[in-house]
Amino acid sequence: MTYWQRIVLAIAALALAQVIGNSAAADEEPLGGMRADVSLDLPVWPALNDLQTTEPGSFDSTGFGIGASGHWPVALYANSELLLGVDISIAATDSSISGFWGDLFARQMYLGGSVKWMFGESRNVSVDAGIGYHELDMAQINTQWWGTMEYEQFSKSTASSFVGMTWDIGAGRPEKDSGLSLGFRVHFTDFGRVGDEDGAPTVLGADAGQLDGPMYVARIGYSVR
Repeated sequence: MTYWQRIVLAIAALALAQVIGNSAAADEEPLGGMRADVSLDLPVWPALNDLQTTEPGSFDSTGFGIGASGHWPVALYANSELLLGVDISIAATDSSISGFWGDLFARQMYLGGSVKWMFGESRNVSVDAGIGYHELDMAQINTQWWGTMEYEQFSKSTASSFVGMTWDIGAGRPEKDSGLSLGFRVHFTDFGRVGDEDGAPTVLGADAGQLDGPMYVARIGYSVR
């Protein structure tokens, strides 16, 4: 477990301790409803862009993806609210690296649990932290009118954690419970050394470099509360 993953676990443990412990919430104010969102994700992963592959080229500086999350309130305090939930996202990053079959893509999937601590009079700004399962693969992909061909070069899964912030702009308006949401996350992960898998044609090479965090993700979405 990395240093940053230990920090995220400590934040989660602190939040759970607050739930179990004595709440400072006003008794007359009920818990809010479930919060959910969907988003367009824009990952920026410096370590991915820095890989030194055998074939010429590099990965794009920014990827694209979609994400979703659902959180349920578990504790209410005088000026904040604590929610626990789940996050899922899938993303891909294109490249200018070409193999025998086609261009090389990096694809990733994240699924995990998270804590969302919401602040403000409208409870529309939050500090977020989570930990979960992170899967990555790199494959040559060739799309033609008759179909898509792909050849896997590298794949691995590991634990990943993140910290971030979210601003529910739309849901923060008077008498509104949905609308535009903006977020930013920093993921901490470590997939180790990257290279071509046994039997794969040479594209990445035996050792293209270390693929680890941080990975930065900007999120533009729609939230409902």
